[in-house]
Amino acid sequence: MTKKITLGKIFLVLFILVLSSVILIYNETLRVPSILDAKFYTAARIKTSSTPYYLPEKQIALPDMSIWADSITAARYRYPDFLLQNTSTTAFLIVRNDTVIFKRYLNGIREGENTQLFSITKVFVTALLGMAIRDKYIADADVPVTNYFSDLKNKEFHQLTLRHLAQMQSGLDYDEYGRIFQTLQYYYDKNLTRSIYGAQFETPPGKQFRYKSIDTQILGECIKKALGKKKLLDYFKETIIDPLGMQDTAYWSLDSRLTRNPKYYGGLNMSARDLAKFGVMVMQDGKFRNKQLLRPEWFNYCNDTMHRCREEDKYCLGWYYCIDDENSDVYYAAGFNGQIMLINETKKVIVIRLGKDRGGVDWYPIMRKLSESV
Repeated sequence: MTKKITLGKIFLVLFILVLSSVILIYNETLRVPSILDAKFYTAARIKTSSTPYYLPEKQIALPDMSIWADSITAARYRYPDFLLQNTSTTAFLIVRNDTVIFKRYLNGIREGENTQLFSITKVFVTALLGMAIRDKYIADADVPVTNYFSDLKNKEFHQLTLRHLAQMQSGLDYDEYGRIFQTLQYYYDKNLTRSIYGAQFETPPGKQFRYKSIDTQILGECIKKALGKKKLLDYFKETIIDPLGMQDTAYWSLDSRLTRNPKYYGGLNMSARDLAKFGVMVMQDGKFRNKQLLRPEWFNYCNDTMHRCREEDKYCLGWYYCIDDENSDVYYAAGFNGQIMLINETKKVIVIRLGKDRGGVDWYPIMRKLSESV
């Protein structure tokens, strides 16, 4: 009798240990991604520019909140600093032309510190595509994916081009918002290159827009292969970090220590003030400090209304275009939990908001009105 009880206890302990392991793995998979993930998971360090550039600063007081915030937000918070402090905001910058006119760092993040930009990363990857075409590593955006992945068995990959990937028109069966568990699994995937081979098509390429991170991941993988022996993160430093004079160390989150594939769809960790420099370059049609880094026609692709996506999101090359007002040219890049860089090209104003979460605020209309009033 004593022996049976002892064996029973042993089996019970083993069962609990196995169950605990499963729960830990399951919780790891379902863990909500954080702007600080690069501190806890594998990431590649990207050194600063050897010739750092500091955006000029001329601080101003913001207009009264009643001008740029909705009535509920204005009544609840009353003052900009109170709004930012109590909405999980970690960085808030406003740049007019090339000058920082307002900056705040809050909630544990100091000036110069990097946080994960999530899907704002996508506009850096599409910019790298433009750079690679400029430097003739890639012939044009209509090159098929099979130029770089010749062993893909699904015949529809032969019709899938880099342009389709940049425009989120791949037709791949991936639902960013409808299948949250699938999205989280992808975020924690330990071999993102392998996931390309398991991808299936829902519609033919080029027929339908649907926002999905796998498109940008495949695009990044193709650019990496096109560069040959040159590493993509080295190319990123040569074409973006150095010319823009990035002054703060950045990191690019990787899928694992073994495979070390960058998360092209959302793994860039960068400071707000360096992000602002990229925004200035984009706002000036690829020019920064009088040097043309990207050909203006790369951005004209999105400015031409014949090419803009006509679906609800008005998505182009990683940017959301706001063409409800024909008299202003406003677009923004957005990432998980309220990471936003908005560019009002008409007013020559950039507004950046980064944070631990959205803080219960609809940031886009607030940032747009603010960009029009400063």
